[in-house]
Amino acid sequence: MKNMLFLIFLFIISSNLSCDKHQNDTNMIVEITKFKLKDGITEDQFHQASLEFNKNYCSRCKGLIRRYLVKTNDGYKDIFLWKSKKDVERVQKTFINDVDAMKFANLIDSVSFEMKNYSAIGVYDFEN
Repeated sequence: MKNMLFLIFLFIISSNLSCDKHQNDTNMIVEITKFKLKDGITEDQFHQASLEFNKNYCSRCKGLIRRYLVKTNDGYKDIFLWKSKKDVERVQKTFINDVDAMKFANLIDSVSFEMKNYSAIGVYDFEN
């Protein structure tokens, strides 16, 4: 019985160590912004501005892997996948001073805007 408990203890410790190592190696950040459009901005205007934002701003953001723009019942969510927290922090510091970023941001109702960052602990691809 003591041997069995010891083996379970070793398994738990080794599992925790491998999880910690995985979390340190997987340092991607998922950034989720939630917002509504300013009054008077049409969905077509916003869609065109989003395409320009991709081309003129996002394409220059070092560490940006992917962007999803989704429409929700009460507005929009912009979901970004970043290589690292350092990449996110660099972009967040310079965003407000970038002309192309501000063209897009000026369409968003600032009162409704929320941003949260999450550390990715697993990323899974499926080819179903």
